[in-house]
Amino acid sequence: MNILSPPHSPPPMSRARAPDAVALNETREDAARAVGALLAAAATRTRGASIKARTLAPHVRHKRATHAVTCETIKHARTIKSVFADACEDLRALVDEDAGESEGKETFRRRGEAYVYAYETLFGNGRGLERWEGGEGCAIARKNEEAMREALKREMTLRGVSSAKALSELVVEASEGASVRYSRTARVNTLKMTVKDALEVFRGDGFECDVDALIDTLLVFPAGTDLHAHRLVKSGGVVLQGRASCLPAAALAPERGWACIDGCAAPGNKTTQLAAMVGREGGVYAFDADAKRLKRLKENATTTGSHAIIRAKCQDFLTVDPANQQYASVRALLLDPSCSGSGTEVNRGDIMLREALCDDNDDENEVDAADHDRVEKLAAFQKKALTHAFNFPEVQRVSYSTCSVYEKENEEVVRDVMGAANERGFKLVHALPAWHRRGIAIDGLSESQARCLIRADPIEDDMEGFFVAVFERDVERTRSKGCELPPSNPNAAAAKAESERDKKKRSMKHATIAQPVYAKKKSKGGKPAPLFR
Repeated sequence: MNILSPPHSPPPMSRARAPDAVALNETREDAARAVGALLAAAATRTRGASIKARTLAPHVRHKRATHAVTCETIKHARTIKSVFADACEDLRALVDEDAGESEGKETFRRRGEAYVYAYETLFGNGRGLERWEGGEGCAIARKNEEAMREALKREMTLRGVSSAKALSELVVEASEGASVRYSRTARVNTLKMTVKDALEVFRGDGFECDVDALIDTLLVFPAGTDLHAHRLVKSGGVVLQGRASCLPAAALAPERGWACIDGCAAPGNKTTQLAAMVGREGGVYAFDADAKRLKRLKENATTTGSHAIIRAKCQDFLTVDPANQQYASVRALLLDPSCSGSGTEVNRGDIMLREALCDDNDDENEVDAADHDRVEKLAAFQKKALTHAFNFPEVQRVSYSTCSVYEKENEEVVRDVMGAANERGFKLVHALPAWHRRGIAIDGLSESQARCLIRADPIEDDMEGFFVAVFERDVERTRSKGCELPPSNPNAAAAKAESERDKKKRSMKHATIAQPVYAKKKSKGGKPAPLFR
């Protein structure tokens, strides 16, 4: 028997199996928290707030139902805002954007509660709503429930419909027409099972799925298929990972047994993908400066059984010393630095809410200017990080990727680092030749160079917008030129001294921590030893 839902989007609670009153109100609490966070991101233009991240996090008690209520509330957000503005002074004050920005987090929490209460009252089933204690936002909405209903009637008259259901259908139709639904993808974790075995399990459970045409460890399901509760996901046999997110490691293509670096690793889907590719004989150094995100990476590594392959370090990649002997055996480097996330905007919660709640006279040029400044700063960091990646002396392949559609973060970054790449013996290579959509030729980046690059279109390619470039080192050319590793650490003297101290401390036992010692052991008839031991 299929232990999951049929392959379609989670329905709103009004159509789902009715849970008990306690679960309903726990769902409303978590949905209000998610909606409040998304409202804050939309109002303050803080990018990156994801509906999935807010509703499917470990602390969320009823994930599917919370996701459904959050999505439905967002779809109806513009209508709810109009109702609040027309209903009474209390509700108008609650959604005043200027007041919200100045008062901070608690204001958006109150707003989230009020929006969820309004959705359930006006468009949902409202079952057990009287027992939802909530907070101040819930209390304000409950106190003015009759005023909301009267305002909704006026909104219905304005829209030319005779029922709340008809108005809801209009709203949902407009919302779904503005969004894109991608196929659900799940990467088979080959450290734990084969693709064949995973296919048999899912098909045996009644799921429609097949192997992706480009990435042979990726399974593709119909859009909206819910796999979060499936036993293979919970056990780490498969990893819920978007198709676009799988492209960088697939393009980098490290060999089995290689040592790799993931320069901006957390939360770790790409890291665990690399670990599965290099296998237990290889190793992955994973760097991230955010301790909280790195903790999540370690949890993912444990779930996927790659914790012995991954060495996670809470460190800014730019401070990693390429001359440190610990990284002398690193052959491949994956760099997926912070970016604007513009390729994910099609379905991102903060963007959906910002567009739903904006006034017709909002100044779009102001948004563009703010985005431009932010992208300029991001591009400067991206170029610095990519140039740093070229400094690791034994690295043969480097992948650079973003979930951005902007040339400033993609082709322009590649163009601007080409000089540094060539100095260190790197050149662009044609990444994933089977993929159809390539880069854009710009001033300083030729047509042939652009054809080496990968682009994914968020509207046409059934995945989020993405960009990948792969550089490969001509080892013989580099050696013949006698290229010397330039100092890359801002404090080169300190880095050199630290490296010397490391050499003195390292015993013979520790000298092989990051060395490919498995080859010798294998020649004696034994199994390959792990790279990290």
